[in-house]
Amino acid sequence: MKTSATARVVMRELHRLRIREDALQIPKAEAEALYDLVLRRKCKLGVEVGTSYGYSALHLGAALEQNGGILHTIDIKKEKFDAARKSFEKAGMSDVIVSHLGDARRVLPAIPGEFDFVFLDADKKQIEQYFDLAWPRIKPGGMLLTDNVTTHPELVPFVQFLHRLPNATSGTLQVGNGVEVTYKKAK
Repeated sequence: MKTSATARVVMRELHRLRIREDALQIPKAEAEALYDLVLRRKCKLGVEVGTSYGYSALHLGAALEQNGGILHTIDIKKEKFDAARKSFEKAGMSDVIVSHLGDARRVLPAIPGEFDFVFLDADKKQIEQYFDLAWPRIKPGGMLLTDNVTTHPELVPFVQFLHRLPNATSGTLQVGNGVEVTYKKAK
């Protein structure tokens, strides 16, 4: 992974938080796979719904930094929002990662532009609402990345819905907690 030594130190510190019950962060192998995916697709504008303490955002942000892009990350919990912002500052990535505090259903519509990707890693009960807000804003060729599809059985109907979308191709990346990668087809 190409990023600063300082950012790698912060990533390692956050990786150790994984044992905390409230950390809810993705495994290292998944973070690295998402980094590679965002980098290779040359993404420039991404959104993460569910920052937690910022581990995944640092990996997504590192890829976007190389591509000359920006990541908007959203969390509803002030404690996690504050901790993540401090991590982004410490890693020297505050100029690449924009943190938003609030309900993603209200924040997402306020983020300008068409997205190259949206990473959904928040309240699974709201997944369809997040989809409804994000999908129209993802540009053709862009991706919806849905986390926890192999660890959360309640996501099975949503994954089946994604597989039936007429304007998309979708498949499961078998890494970490399982990521459903849904590419939006050109119109």
